[in-house]
Amino acid sequence: MASSLHKFQFALKMCEEHDKKELHAYCKTCKKKICTLCIKMDHTTHDWETITDIIREKKRSLPEVCKEIRATTLSGLRNKLDRFDEKMREQDAGFEATKTILNCSRKSYIYKIDQLFDRRIDACRQNTEDAKRQYKEKREGLKKKVDSVEVMTHALDRDIHTLPDHDILDMEKEMRDELEKVLSYSAEKYTCKSVFVPGKMNAQALGDMIGESHRISLEEKHDIDRYSKYIFSLHPVSETSAFVKVTADGCLILLDRTGQELKTMKTSCRDFTISNTGECILIDENKCIFSVFTQDDVKIRTFQTKPLHPTTISRANNGDILGSFFSGGAKFNPSPTSRRILRRMNLKGEVLQTYEFGEDDKTRLFMVPGRATESMLSDICVVNWLSDRSGDLVVLYKDGRLKFTYKGQGLKSQMIFPIDVEYDSQCNILFTEMHTRGIHMLSSEGVYLCTLCQYQNIHPYVIAIYDNNLWCGFLQGRVKVLKYDVS
Repeated sequence: MASSLHKFQFALKMCEEHDKKELHAYCKTCKKKICTLCIKMDHTTHDWETITDIIREKKRSLPEVCKEIRATTLSGLRNKLDRFDEKMREQDAGFEATKTILNCSRKSYIYKIDQLFDRRIDACRQNTEDAKRQYKEKREGLKKKVDSVEVMTHALDRDIHTLPDHDILDMEKEMRDELEKVLSYSAEKYTCKSVFVPGKMNAQALGDMIGESHRISLEEKHDIDRYSKYIFSLHPVSETSAFVKVTADGCLILLDRTGQELKTMKTSCRDFTISNTGECILIDENKCIFSVFTQDDVKIRTFQTKPLHPTTISRANNGDILGSFFSGGAKFNPSPTSRRILRRMNLKGEVLQTYEFGEDDKTRLFMVPGRATESMLSDICVVNWLSDRSGDLVVLYKDGRLKFTYKGQGLKSQMIFPIDVEYDSQCNILFTEMHTRGIHMLSSEGVYLCTLCQYQNIHPYVIAIYDNNLWCGFLQGRVKVLKYDVS
């Protein structure tokens, strides 16, 4: 603290812009000290006050402000420190759970592969320590700033009546600037997890029998809070921008990651996606049509889907599109003639493949199919809604055979209600889930891996990955951009 006081004692009292003019006033508009020439030239219309008058008020009010910060704000900031501690404990608990899984599996393997188990445990431990180290670094940074703010408040409170006027202003400004930085810290904005992905029993590769340890890192970079209705659909077109569809809004919006609207496209579409070559494909649920637009909003083709009603549209790997449809019967009580299908189509509207029944050609794959995504291995994961509040994930091989159905195994919820789904570059499945208000991760084989992030009062609704960015639209109208990494 001595160095800070020394800094204040040598604070400039003369105007830097107007030589030999004393800084005798304070501009509240610009938050800086000014001289008489400053007032006449640049601050004539601003809200300013003499330093003598403002210091009189500061001496009266600042001690109480400092006490209030110590009594309330600092307490909340220390709770943030506790949340970092809690996240580090979660890392330890997760590692212990992973180690238990590995040790239980160990019993089914012969002695020669014990070393492979030990190596995997060491990898998990290293990833866990790496994750904890990152939390610790952020916690230590926050603690230093919290302690600094506390020291400043005590110094200002103690010396308010003895410090020169200019020093009081400088000390208050530094305290508030430091406090503003501290308030931006939050353990909830940073996620770093160590997860273990079990492998398949394979005599050709003992390593695959045990699985691999991965570190999943997710850090919030941007939080856009400007819409009152939920984000129904979202598709990034670059690292810095994405098209979004706000429900009940008659347009698509090209939004950059800072929240600026770069472009609007008037449309009453139900859902949309962006093709590999940049075309915008829209669906209209009422008219049962698909429309394809260029980047310049020029409609290049339209095709009917009657009597099938499209629900969602997604982009496949090779430039095709995946469309979900239904027709006939009550929504969640289909008749024998009802259709509940997923179709692979090209941009001309030609149907390339239809997914409707299992291998017996009788069992329906879907109740009401929703959004779909295709992995780099050509597996297709489809959101399947079973009611207005429940559903599951149906994963198919490219030829239409059922690979597995995920009904919430490993997730702490009596039933799941998935909304959107996405494969990452490692073929892990990411999905949003309404009951838990989280984004969760499965392995490509349907094993629950972890909860990437979970929120208290907002619901993740739609997600999309572009390079290392995970874009997420929320039921409450927010858009978050998170840095996503799997290593």
